[in-house]
Amino acid sequence: MPETREGSLRRFFQQYAKASLDGDTATVAASYAPTYIESSPTSFAAWKVDDAYRKALDERHAVMHGDLGLEGLDIELQSIEEVAPSHYLVTANRKMAFARGKSGPVTSAFPVTYVVKVSPKPEILAYMSRESEEAVMRRDGVI
Repeated sequence: MPETREGSLRRFFQQYAKASLDGDTATVAASYAPTYIESSPTSFAAWKVDDAYRKALDERHAVMHGDLGLEGLDIELQSIEEVAPSHYLVTANRKMAFARGKSGPVTSAFPVTYVVKVSPKPEILAYMSRESEEAVMRRDGVI
């Protein structure tokens, strides 16, 4: 039986979360369009996925794991809506588990929305967070 669009997107985000947790820069970078948009209430950027971007991913992985003790990452899909042919609005809950919060282990979670193009392969065109990741980690005592 062929995989459903929902199943395909769930698998894509599971692989993306695992790659992010494992520091698999190649897979994380390949999950994005060659240039994509990232936005939160406090920031906005258009990122070019190039060697400098991949280096920044490696540096981020080192901080998240080495300094903050990231030990789990999950992207729980909440809804998937086709907004144009081969383009989907995906809302999710991003959950990060840290071993070394200020008061011990802590899980930070916050809602996010992705715009994903699925043809010829899934790739993230935009990532929008309803809260700043840094603000969430401060709120939860991670930093």
